[in-house]
Amino acid sequence: MIPESLKDHKELLNRLEHHASIVLSNEEDALRRSQLLRLYADEVGFPITEKTAAILLLRAQGAVSGVCLPRMRGEKMDTTPTPWAWEGVIMAGTFNLLVAPPKVGKSALMVGMISAWFHGEDAYLGQPLHGVCPKVFIVGTDQPESDWHTLFKREGLVDREGNMSGPVEMLWHTGAPLHLTEGGIAHLGEIAEANPGALFLLDSYHACCAPLGLEEAASSFDGPARQLAEAVAPYKATLAMIHHTNKSVSGGNATNASRGSNALPAAASLTILMNWFKQPAEGQTQNDHRVVLKTQGRAKGTTLLIELQDDGWIHHGDGESVLAAEAMQEASDELQGRQADIFDHMCERWAAGEFPVSTNELQEIAKCNASKVLRALRALEKKGLVYQHGQLEVLVAGGRPQFLWAPIEASRDIGGSRGERGNTSRALHEEIGFTPKTPKPPNTLGSFVEGFLPPTPGTPVELHRNGDWSNGWVVVDASNADSVKAAKLGNANITVGSLRWDLDVRLCQSSPFKAAPETSDTSDLFDF
Repeated sequence: MIPESLKDHKELLNRLEHHASIVLSNEEDALRRSQLLRLYADEVGFPITEKTAAILLLRAQGAVSGVCLPRMRGEKMDTTPTPWAWEGVIMAGTFNLLVAPPKVGKSALMVGMISAWFHGEDAYLGQPLHGVCPKVFIVGTDQPESDWHTLFKREGLVDREGNMSGPVEMLWHTGAPLHLTEGGIAHLGEIAEANPGALFLLDSYHACCAPLGLEEAASSFDGPARQLAEAVAPYKATLAMIHHTNKSVSGGNATNASRGSNALPAAASLTILMNWFKQPAEGQTQNDHRVVLKTQGRAKGTTLLIELQDDGWIHHGDGESVLAAEAMQEASDELQGRQADIFDHMCERWAAGEFPVSTNELQEIAKCNASKVLRALRALEKKGLVYQHGQLEVLVAGGRPQFLWAPIEASRDIGGSRGERGNTSRALHEEIGFTPKTPKPPNTLGSFVEGFLPPTPGTPVELHRNGDWSNGWVVVDASNADSVKAAKLGNANITVGSLRWDLDVRLCQSSPFKAAPETSDTSDLFDF
């Protein structure tokens, strides 16, 4: 038997749930909905907390919206792969999250891509652009209109009178913001419905959610982002959302670097992390403005090395090879003792004619037995500096077979090459006599200042590494002052490229060779 009191309580709860549906149908403001439901609960003698009111409203919203029809067993599933808008970086028709520290160039990167796409370029920063640029809607609540105008002007998205042009249909900014309230999300959903396949750029998530009072560490921090993604998803809209990293981020991936809860990057189909290629020491100025871009998510990852200059972004090549070569260089610089002697000898032999070395030969160099040499080689192998290069035949070795070893060569194209922006450079819009499709005359004067001859190959130079200038390098190619290539002295297989003259590389201030030992004996060496 059910007690009468329990029946009364269940009836009271049913009345609250019914009233929640009435509130949803008659009030659009989320805060007012919660307060109206709590006031009604007080009137009927059953006070509830704000959290309980939110739960009841969510349940009522599900009842009002209904349940979507699922895919049933035996029905054919949609196997269409998610297309790319900007291959490897931005997926079309889904939610992309761009994470980066402040002032790295997140907004500039997205505006540059949009401009290149609109002007008909086949690729941007080495990555193909697919299809025709759609209509673009920018929720730029994080920046004032003047900052957006600077970006648009550089990329050719304003006309001569300063009017906004190109694919950008609407722009919200700090002076005229749009926030991810229920009304704001509904408005963006209506825009997506009227413009199928549109691109929505949201900069930044924190600025657009500031009035909501969300805690970044809470698991509910991704709520507005998921609601916005659901609102625009039926219309195949592409959503690119910008978010900031933790203050202490250094490398890693976008999921761990994202500020606040990991719920936000988990909601995105693809996360993109931008970070400085070389972090300055504490209190130092950021002199190296190269940026590493990495992607992670439900597609193949991409790594790019890019740099923002006065007239836009340039591409320095594949970031993976640069990072690998940089790690290899740091590992080789830290070698000491027996490992350093073995590795230096192997590099010299390889540079002389790509000759591998045997363990017997290395015993003489390291002045130790075969077992110690082998342990040193295995340690170098774990550091990614050497590899086993076959073995000598037994008859030739005269006993047990000997392993042959060789150093792992750094890529000859480390750092990539200076990026090309194509013939549709947006900077041409401001030049009299040039149209967006007219190429600029090529610069044939070289990039060194007048009166200064580029250093010839073999010239000793110093590299700026870890805040200090270190010699022991020679020039390989200095035809371009913004893309100098240098090799380690005595180890020609270790090279570093995309160096800027007087910033990353300069002429040696002292001799790169060791001075001859001084002797007090001044007599003629040939006087017997």
